Amino acid sequence: MFFDLPFDNEENIASGDFVIATYLVSGVTEQDALARAGKFAIGQTVGTWVELPGITQSMVERYQARVLSLELLPAEPVCAVLRVAFPAHNLPSFAMLQTALVGNDVSTALSVKLLDIALTQTALKRYQGPRQSVQGVRALTGIMDRPLVLNMIKPCIGYSAEEGAKLFYESAMGGVDLIKDDEVLAEIPILSVMQRVRAYSVEAQRVREQRGTAPVYIPNITGRPKYMRETAQMLIDEGAKMAMVNFVTTGLDAFAELTEEFGDRLAFLAHYAGAGMMSSAWIGYANPVLLGTLARLAGADMVMTMYPGAPGSRGYLEFCKTVQKQKLPLGSVNPIFTVVGGGVTPLNLSAVIREIGSDVILGVGGAIQGHPMGARSGAEATMAAVRAAHEGMPLAKAAEACPPLGAVLSGYQG
Repeated sequence: MFFDLPFDNEENIASGDFVIATYLVSGVTEQDALARAGKFAIGQTVGTWVELPGITQSMVERYQARVLSLELLPAEPVCAVLRVAFPAHNLPSFAMLQTALVGNDVSTALSVKLLDIALTQTALKRYQGPRQSVQGVRALTGIMDRPLVLNMIKPCIGYSAEEGAKLFYESAMGGVDLIKDDEVLAEIPILSVMQRVRAYSVEAQRVREQRGTAPVYIPNITGRPKYMRETAQMLIDEGAKMAMVNFVTTGLDAFAELTEEFGDRLAFLAHYAGAGMMSSAWIGYANPVLLGTLARLAGADMVMTMYPGAPGSRGYLEFCKTVQKQKLPLGSVNPIFTVVGGGVTPLNLSAVIREIGSDVILGVGGAIQGHPMGARSGAEATMAAVRAAHEGMPLAKAAEACPPLGAVLSGYQG
């Protein structure tokens, strides 16, 4: 009987130590959905697809997951929204959390996509979250009141330290707040991370002398755990303030160890490279889980988040939900400073600011490096557009005092 399966009411677990997973389930029928949900909760914790004589009542009470709700959706084929509470003491690492929530033996599993994760207040205490968060990142840049602009150095890979320094200098002279490596560049034979840090530091000082301020450089230190720890310490010794990690491919635990050890001395930008392979329409992770909740729990101060375009475009709702998970109150866990990238230009960045507010970092790559008048002009055009959006000024008005922005508007209109 299905009454023998692991079901519970949410109020019974609210004061306990639980992680609550919400799934989109496919491949069920109205007749078998409830039983399969119960077997899924057993199979992801204490049991498997057949009854086992060694399971005791104490095992069930302490370690077995519990189904909280199951709602069939009016769709063809039949699908459902399922909520399951997992004892948090089963999940001492992100690796084990991911294994239990979506990664167990397919013979015991439903076809599921993880839509959301919620934690009881007791479970939340296991996670430190971002150390620097929004205010810490702002303090490191010295910009406290407007959206920040992040430029990605392009070309992505293949240049020397001297060539990279020239690219850094031009973007920096245009007034951007942050400059980072592309996600595909870490250590290569002709250009190491520390070569970049030292070369760009010289250029940053030159820019500071000429402009009064200089952007913060964010080197990509993605690699094996030992390499990342060693490089993070070298960055600190060199006076660096930030670092980037492709956290999806390194793994959440390797990333979390970095933020726990170095997060009070470095602000960490988590890049989403690889997130697409973790999700499809029916299986894997929804972006709000991976780029929102999990990245936040792992200590990311900033997370690259793909901008889908205007309201009504495909992916817009998931983008909004991802930003919510990065920013909404989550116990004592600090919010993430959302970094929006993917086709952001002087022409559309005002829409991002309207949707998210001023606490956003605008990731602008090609629109700066690819400006017809050069990267410095691309940066100037972007910064003028940011100031205009922040102050509620029409772009055309701002372009009157900024020829590089005028060139962008003319090209768009022509």
